[in-house]
Amino acid sequence: MDKIILGLLMLRRFTVYEIRNIIKLNFKSMCSDSLGSIQAAVKKLLEAQMLTCTEYVEKGVNKKQYSITASGRRAFMNWIKTPADLTNTKNMELGKLLFMGLLPAKNRRPLVDEMIVLLEKELAFLLTIQSSANEPAGKKQAVDYWKNNPEYFAGIKNATLNSDMSENVNAIVYFELITLQYGIDYLKFNIKWLRALSIKMKKLNFARTGKKGGKHR
Repeated sequence: MDKIILGLLMLRRFTVYEIRNIIKLNFKSMCSDSLGSIQAAVKKLLEAQMLTCTEYVEKGVNKKQYSITASGRRAFMNWIKTPADLTNTKNMELGKLLFMGLLPAKNRRPLVDEMIVLLEKELAFLLTIQSSANEPAGKKQAVDYWKNNPEYFAGIKNATLNSDMSENVNAIVYFELITLQYGIDYLKFNIKWLRALSIKMKKLNFARTGKKGGKHR
């Protein structure tokens, strides 16, 4: 989670609650959107001097806004320059599928069908995000923010080795969108795979009972 937080703060300053909302809406498949987990990660990064904190009052409410330091930028860039290990997809929930044979036969297929429903809901959510993404207004807002914040302008320029902020925001949005597409394709694959499994399980039940459609063969 600390690298996701550093990545967000590479782009602009955020409060913990803003970070949580972004993760909840966009990255919950990558890391937890628990406020406690995010606060713990932010505390760890502060102690490592990778973040700084500025306190301010907005509409009578005390707030803390975090920004990334030079050492935080270095740590993030060193991390992002290594290839992503997509074989590291540990998910303890797969244990429920692994040990499903220990359940009574009548419980197995309904559970698989419920898994499909959950995945379809997540897919619908990501498709909604995709339909509203890549808006020109959002890109202009990002460029304006960097231009009005010299620290962030320099940080983006040094990271990309490119002073053209329009090109930089286009590249950032492009890779955000293909990561979103990866998530969509991953969900579609799982839905297709589980639907095929559900059909196979139904056929196995027919073979075991010798019945089809409530009638003897």
